[in-house]
Amino acid sequence: MPDFLNQASVLSLRCFVAVVNANSFTTAARQLRMAPSSVTKHLQLLERATGAALVHRTTRRISVTDAGEAFYARCVDILEQLEGAVAGIAGEQAAGGHLRVTAPPSFASAVVAPALPKFLESHPGATVDLVVNSNVPDLVRERVDLALFIGEELPTKQAQLVLAQSPQVLCASPQYLKSHGTPRSVDDLARHRCLCPRFSEVAETWHVNVKGQWQSIRPQAVLLSDNGDALRSACLAGAGIGNFYRFHVAEHLARGTLVEVLPRNPLRAKTIYAVLPHRSMIRPLVRSFTAFVREAVEQALQNTQPPRRKPRAAATR
Repeated sequence: MPDFLNQASVLSLRCFVAVVNANSFTTAARQLRMAPSSVTKHLQLLERATGAALVHRTTRRISVTDAGEAFYARCVDILEQLEGAVAGIAGEQAAGGHLRVTAPPSFASAVVAPALPKFLESHPGATVDLVVNSNVPDLVRERVDLALFIGEELPTKQAQLVLAQSPQVLCASPQYLKSHGTPRSVDDLARHRCLCPRFSEVAETWHVNVKGQWQSIRPQAVLLSDNGDALRSACLAGAGIGNFYRFHVAEHLARGTLVEVLPRNPLRAKTIYAVLPHRSMIRPLVRSFTAFVREAVEQALQNTQPPRRKPRAAATR
């Protein structure tokens, strides 16, 4: 053991964990901002120190050996304990540094931005670069510390945390419903003008609950957009029936400028994800920001719950 401790280093452990996570020496080197040759040397140092092959290398891919799998789990534990110790000394509240974060437009404007002053006040040494983007970028290439994403499935295998479920709602302006009528069933949507989010060239499928079963429908879209704010503005102007995250239209529903459509047929909720560039090596400030976003989501969803109807008073004789 002493010989191992003399030869190995924390950086060597980080290099090995990064290689396993990325399944690539080149990608691991880019994540660690090191030369690929340096990462290779650190892995060779670990293999000499342990006396075991940790990975098998070919020209196109790598595979982790049985010994490497066991060693990887121990390395993750060591690095997490070390990071926790450092974070405990520095203190989460004193965590500083720069964060580059991406978030979808509606989520950024309705949830993240209003809560950011509180985060910055509690972390005076921190700065935040908030990039509005509906997609999950290449976190390593674009040097993104945290990507927020909302969808049914995450379109990436990168490290992720599930923050919450985000309910959706169909709604329209009072003037649209006055001119075109109010849908009484899901089938009625076929004759209505619909405002639809898209992430391709076609409208997004709506998954509506009908008698306890999920029914997929393709709405007749008169307006397609990947920008929720644009769809909400059109909906407020009476362009049609839109599909929105409830947190995005809660204030309008409360004021009556938008009206919920088919409340007995709820839409399937989507998932709010936090996507991270590393599975095991997470900076204290990133952990703090992730916890902050989770709290902001919970607060936003709590504030957007539809009001409960008061029970009618029993009739008196």
